[in-house]
Amino acid sequence: MATGVNCSVNDDIGIVPSKLSQNFVVMSWNVLHIIHELNYVPNLSLVLNHYSINENLSNEKLRLHDIIKVLRKLLSDHSTMECFICLQEVPGDLLPMLIEMSDSHIDLGLTSKPLIHIHVYSRKPMLMHRQGDSPYVDPNESLVTIHYNPCLVSSTQHIYPDDRVLWTPCPTDAGKGALTLMTTSGLTVVNVHVPYDNQAATLLLSNIPWSENSNGFVCVGDMNRYSETLMKMIAEVTADKDGTHQLYPIKTEKPTRVGMKQDGTHNKTLIDHFVISASLKGLVNYPAIVFDDIGDISDHYPILLEFKDQ
Repeated sequence: MATGVNCSVNDDIGIVPSKLSQNFVVMSWNVLHIIHELNYVPNLSLVLNHYSINENLSNEKLRLHDIIKVLRKLLSDHSTMECFICLQEVPGDLLPMLIEMSDSHIDLGLTSKPLIHIHVYSRKPMLMHRQGDSPYVDPNESLVTIHYNPCLVSSTQHIYPDDRVLWTPCPTDAGKGALTLMTTSGLTVVNVHVPYDNQAATLLLSNIPWSENSNGFVCVGDMNRYSETLMKMIAEVTADKDGTHQLYPIKTEKPTRVGMKQDGTHNKTLIDHFVISASLKGLVNYPAIVFDDIGDISDHYPILLEFKDQ
């Protein structure tokens, strides 16, 4: 699929003009491309153990279906609010399942089809340490942002204006980047997967279109570092830009990623969080929610931040 593909545009949708202060939620989830788990932690993965994927690669299909179940519930539970769902490490086989989920929006209680924006990385993850078939038909990896707006209404007289989408690659890591979504209401949502390496991370962060005005701005994703470290890096790369000092971190109170140590104990970290503009601080419902009750579907948990007009 091409960069920024809009997979679910209705030709007969009109839109009720929305205000930035209307209630909305931004969610994020690194759903895990299982080839990374097989390559780097084959014997220390809660996910591989839970689905017995080491013994049978085809069990990855079961995990993908569980991912869709979680996403369907998240959308259904927030059907009255504008929703942005930012997904990282999306396997190619999950893309048609996301589109099918969007097509069945009526079953979820949604008023319209969510828009799905996709960027496929140029790097294609490959199995390194084992022979045999891949767990995927399509082994590509993507960043995906889903946008649902309950203000959309059926109409034969209007065409829904597309979101504006910008792709920001990491210059030194073809498997990391940022997908920026700019809506007609003036809200910008950045879905980012930041590299582990600090030099690569700095290069990516320096190229993200950080907010320099009073418009609403939310950046979220797999930051691969604690919030304090991330904010220091952002401050350094935006020092010469007006307005970026008005960016604020929104952390979670619970761990967002869980792995396994060599001794079999769990290693839990807080490396998924939000960065928002000052204009949105008064709308935030603290704290950011961590859905840590979904089980070992991924090595990350979904997180959610709600913005409500007080």
